[in-house]
Amino acid sequence: MKLLLFLGAGASVPSGLPTALQLTEKLFEPLDNENEMTMRVRALLSVIREHDTADIGRVGLMPVAGGFSSSGAIYRGGVSTYEDLFFLCQQISLWNIGLSDNSLTTPFMECIERKAQGLLRGSSFEARICDLAKLGKEACSYIESVAAKTLQRKYLAGFDLILELATTPEIEQLNIVTLNHDTLVEQFLSANGVAFVDGFGERDGDVRWSNDKVYEDQSARTRLFKLHGSVNWYSFQYAGRLRPAIFLGTDLADAHDATGKPLKAEYLSPSFLSGINKADSYQRAIYTDIHFHYYALLRQSDRILMSGYGWGDTAINFQFDAWFDRSRSNKLILLHRNPKQLTDKSLVMASGYNGWEQSGQLICIERWLSETSVSDLNNAGRGRFLSS
Repeated sequence: MKLLLFLGAGASVPSGLPTALQLTEKLFEPLDNENEMTMRVRALLSVIREHDTADIGRVGLMPVAGGFSSSGAIYRGGVSTYEDLFFLCQQISLWNIGLSDNSLTTPFMECIERKAQGLLRGSSFEARICDLAKLGKEACSYIESVAAKTLQRKYLAGFDLILELATTPEIEQLNIVTLNHDTLVEQFLSANGVAFVDGFGERDGDVRWSNDKVYEDQSARTRLFKLHGSVNWYSFQYAGRLRPAIFLGTDLADAHDATGKPLKAEYLSPSFLSGINKADSYQRAIYTDIHFHYYALLRQSDRILMSGYGWGDTAINFQFDAWFDRSRSNKLILLHRNPKQLTDKSLVMASGYNGWEQSGQLICIERWLSETSVSDLNNAGRGRFLSS
């Protein structure tokens, strides 16, 4: 059989990687020898977070006896995360270059301009709004930089089940789909001698160029799909065009191909998707190829094992909803100690969970990935989950 293993950020926690809330707090920690721009960016993020957090509690206003009551933003958990902050700063940045297609951005910026008070520079309203737009762009870069640095960790623990799945005779192909930007899965597979394809070709000097045709190799027993990019993906100017690649060297400014030709990175930051509008980028560049193969994989798979995913990506959630509807024989085992946390965060999960569970399509094992074995999966699936 073929198994799709779907991983989210929670699967990386045993190796010391932060949760979304912990990563958000990292944004507000002072840096060593930081410059004035960084301090201003952090101050702007504080203003935006305060505004966003207050707004979470205001939405959903309904009339009740004697006044009004607010439900709050039902699926946001009452907090503003680094993903939310990135999205808002990105909208500000796009507004500055005339690419905003949302009429709500301008009044939002006007509100932030009033709240920012002495943070923004300029003697006129127009000058302060312009300064805010520039700060929004800097804030996006800052958030991505902090996230990339924080996620540069070595594998420590939690993935023993992956090795079991990659080597068990019942599974002819293990397809690991992850939303994580870290490289823990790759580190773990390589350290345990598990060969895998990941959408990139053979080494060429300091890089491995993107080549999604490797997924077509039917002899590949383990395949890795990183839907949101990675902290080691970069774009390089090569042969007159931009080409994505995994960077293997130690100095990005001194990268070369196998012939010794210098490689210039288009951006100093890696290529991964942030914010709550990531679906817009699913149709762009390398992500188009990765998601094309993922969509095909969903069509071919009737067994999914999921761990660490908080059901926070609406586009991905709709795909799972359609996958459940496609066939009653499609079954998903969910590894989560408290599944109610998921139904509290996702409309798709909340509306579908009970029906999927009652039909036998969704089986929840209240354990984390790091606490689960292949025998646990088979026992939960009445001995048939890993059978063809």
